[in-house]
Amino acid sequence: MIIRSRIVSSAHRSIRRYGISGVALLCICLGTPGLIAQPPMPRSFHSQGNPIIRDGSYYSADAAPLSAGGKLYIYFGRDQADRWQGSFRLLEYGLMVTEDPTSGDWTLYQANLVPGEVFAWATGHRAYAGQVAKGADGRFYWYVPVEWKNTEVPNRMVIGVAVSDSPVGPWSDPIGKPLLTWWDVFGDQTTGQEVIDPHVFTDTDGTVYLYWGSWFVARVVKLAPSMTATEGPIVRMSGLDAFFEAPWVFKRDGTYYLVYDWKRGGSQWTPSNYQAAIAYATSSSPLGPWQFQDIILSGTSSTTVHPSVVEHNGRWWLTYHTKDAEGGGHFRRSVAIDEVHWDGATILPVKQTWADHPAFRLTKNLGVDAKVSASFTEQPPMTLGALNDGRPETALLPPDLWGNYRGNTNTQETDWIQYAWEVPVQINGTGIQFHRDGNWIRPPHKWRLEYQDDRGEWVAFPIEDYPTEVNRWIEVPLPPVTTQRVRATFWGQPAGEYFHSVAVTEWEVYAVPAEHLDTLSVKTAVGHPPHLPSTMELSFADAGRMPVPVIWRDVEPQQYAAPGAFTVEGRAIGQAAGFIEAQVVVVGADAAK
Repeated sequence: MIIRSRIVSSAHRSIRRYGISGVALLCICLGTPGLIAQPPMPRSFHSQGNPIIRDGSYYSADAAPLSAGGKLYIYFGRDQADRWQGSFRLLEYGLMVTEDPTSGDWTLYQANLVPGEVFAWATGHRAYAGQVAKGADGRFYWYVPVEWKNTEVPNRMVIGVAVSDSPVGPWSDPIGKPLLTWWDVFGDQTTGQEVIDPHVFTDTDGTVYLYWGSWFVARVVKLAPSMTATEGPIVRMSGLDAFFEAPWVFKRDGTYYLVYDWKRGGSQWTPSNYQAAIAYATSSSPLGPWQFQDIILSGTSSTTVHPSVVEHNGRWWLTYHTKDAEGGGHFRRSVAIDEVHWDGATILPVKQTWADHPAFRLTKNLGVDAKVSASFTEQPPMTLGALNDGRPETALLPPDLWGNYRGNTNTQETDWIQYAWEVPVQINGTGIQFHRDGNWIRPPHKWRLEYQDDRGEWVAFPIEDYPTEVNRWIEVPLPPVTTQRVRATFWGQPAGEYFHSVAVTEWEVYAVPAEHLDTLSVKTAVGHPPHLPSTMELSFADAGRMPVPVIWRDVEPQQYAAPGAFTVEGRAIGQAAGFIEAQVVVVGADAAK
């Protein structure tokens, strides 16, 4: 009965996960041949752009692409952390497939490989960044960093390998043990880097290499033709400037390229160690030494990026992950893909794209378009730009906050943060969220909001109640005023002769809505881009007509290459009701005179 009980328990888990019917459950429990629990059926979906899945229904991280048979396969780990969970929870791997990334048409395979089900020696508690490679035998091999059941090793993360006759599985364990463990890399040492982030590269001569790396060290070893055993010595690679993790190697025109997660706290690309950029290096050998070349992408929203580069149908693509999906976070990431362009042997900086570009998200929040300043910012790791980055937060890391931490012996009682705009704006409310930690950061003892009047003097809003609760969104209505500057001042909680620090995750300032959004008519000559004004006058109930800055969508040269007409959308800052429209008429040179 103990055995039967365990089977039934396992089957109940399958019901919850896969939706198996009661009849199928009975057949599984009784051992009916030919019936096994299957992963969810693949589903097709259309993506409007990055992140590929952006509605928050399914989070994906650590993208690893494979071009095979005219299709592009992107393998990834599924992020399953709760909204406020400050750690990774990855238990399974998924897969997205498309013929053409520009089409937006994808097929999602959920739970495509579940380590706890495929590997008898794995705990099933970890499913970190893996990759699939095609072997010389035509089969597909998935290299995955998972947790070993062996508790005697200093670090239980190992690299396993699964195999399938198809790039979409099903997957099985060809060797019944890990491919690479801590002991293989470090022997009986008790210190070293985790054995994670594997990548397999097959050279043009058929030699196969297994790369991995984390915590500032990258390594490589040859793989046997079987794809399931290593050969020769492990090489620690050199020349990878500010390497953090995730090596990915490819070859183009005889040169070896390696893209990786680049980190250097205090740099222009990674102001703190909690941020990441994508760098690349080149070499004449797949083993290095490598020569750093450039940063090709920075400023993404996630603390990690896990880059990879693949050629598919004559075009090159970069995959990475961000926290830009709905409800996303550093531990709820989503895969993105953008095209790579070249200048000879040089990888040009990659242009990050979004389905919903941040510059054109309709919002009443004027803060995202303000120039932000502060009396003091702890930097690094906190950032002034966190105040108005417009990003929803889940589990926080220091770059997601502005803070004035000066140490636990801080004698500064107050600090301020300020927003400024190029032209006067009319505001009627504010929103803010305070944060506290387990050390010295506390909610403010009190705070005050002021605006600068037309004489340049600071005037306090007549507000009696300024809430100070932490980790919840606070909104404060304000009497409508017209101003170019708003300032919030915080008093730290006293602690003897010292004062606690304050931290803010986001600060919003709300615009009064215009009475209506006007339409603009513009005429331009063939071959000449239209002149779209940087501000437009809109009508407000209390303030009359006021100039409002407008951010226009890009106009492509083909739009004004011949006579005709087209419409351009613009976002008037602080106006959430809709877009400003410019009706552009393109006329011949003679008509334009």
